[in-house]
Amino acid sequence: MAHKIIIDTDPGVDDSMAILVALRSPELEVIGLTAVFGNT
Repeated sequence: MAHKIIIDTDPGVDDSMAILVALRSPELEVIGLTAVFGNT
């Protein structure tokens, strides 16, 4: 059973890669994604 997660992130390159990895992981189910302004 996959863990349901919500990703809260800024638009940086490292965060984009983490989103892609999470979306492809069979262990995770991304049920939400939020973004904040800037690279915090």
